[in-house]
Amino acid sequence: MSHLREWIDSDRDPESSYADSIDDDHNDIATTSPVEEICHDEYTLLKNNRTSSTIYSSTSTPRSDKHKSISPRTRDEFQKMCKKIYGGPFCLVTQSNCPVTVQMAYVIPRRTQGNMLTLYEYCLGLEFKRLHVDSRTNLFPLDYNWHVLFDCKKWFLLPDAVTMRDVHNRIKAVIEWRQSPSSKVIIPLQSQWQINTKTQYTLISVSCKTFFPRMTGGNLVCHAPPYPNLPSLESHISPPFAVINAGPKLSRDQIDRITLGLHPEQTKESEELKQRLTLLCDTWDLFMGAKRVAMTWGKSEAGDKSEAGGNRKRKQSNSGQTDRCSTRSKTRSAHVGHRKRERSPDSSGATLTEHAVSHLERQKTDDWEVRIRQWVAESTRVSSSVDPNLPLDFALA
Repeated sequence: MSHLREWIDSDRDPESSYADSIDDDHNDIATTSPVEEICHDEYTLLKNNRTSSTIYSSTSTPRSDKHKSISPRTRDEFQKMCKKIYGGPFCLVTQSNCPVTVQMAYVIPRRTQGNMLTLYEYCLGLEFKRLHVDSRTNLFPLDYNWHVLFDCKKWFLLPDAVTMRDVHNRIKAVIEWRQSPSSKVIIPLQSQWQINTKTQYTLISVSCKTFFPRMTGGNLVCHAPPYPNLPSLESHISPPFAVINAGPKLSRDQIDRITLGLHPEQTKESEELKQRLTLLCDTWDLFMGAKRVAMTWGKSEAGDKSEAGGNRKRKQSNSGQTDRCSTRSKTRSAHVGHRKRERSPDSSGATLTEHAVSHLERQKTDDWEVRIRQWVAESTRVSSSVDPNLPLDFALA
């Protein structure tokens, strides 16, 4: 495996579905881990770049929600990509560009269950919950009729011999690394198959009976199943995604029939096709063989993320309680200080309240009357004959 290159740091929003332009350049970052996080495609890099065992930041980005409709921005970016790569949204099979019939097709179905997405992440070398089916590398244009047949498992796309071998080797290497981590270096999925790199695919009919015309070299050619004269189809879709789509559609007992239908005579091409179909079955067996350990890995990853999220929430909650307590303490102190300033004279000579002044005046008057009475009693020595409750002017008479 070749070594990884350095990824350029990016200021993009990690929650963004797509980049502002599909012309951005990127590199890879060296790491001893094949594990990587994937947003929607390699043109959507995460904002923070950390030097860890993962290639990208660990900011969580949820998988595409299969219960939600496709966002308008996803459709817009898909249209931009088709225009950039193909000159427009042309059907991969028929080359039709009718806006009424050409649709956006998924390689890995959008309705794929979570446990299967976990399996794919495990085998492809992706972080947990980082496989997004709304990725542009998982979308391609198809005419309505061919879209329906594709989703009904009537046909699939088989990568060329070299690419098929690369996909098989990658899956095998990642599974080995998962089970026994070592210093082995594996190219990130997005670097190995970039969105602007087209791969040659062969249309393999499983039970497709459709006849269709196709423009080839300026001529309209009619193709009949199993389409032996159909040329190779070029597409930007990720080859591992094509293998994931094709694996469940093919069984080993169909290989000879399919090979004979495309190549009635035994030739070098027929032997190569048979090898590719066999390698496809072998690769899918690798996925199925890792299913149990992938489920265990997924539960472990989900537990770690849940614990980390709980710790983060508790920390934020504790911080919020501390701030509120501090604020309440400051408020009480301010109120107490205000009341104290109202009730007692200030040492700096501040003016007393009217209530305090009135209280002091009454206190001074009472003290004066008591002292007069005591003086009268002592001076006349008849304090016993004077009623202390009599008015002051009567006592002095």
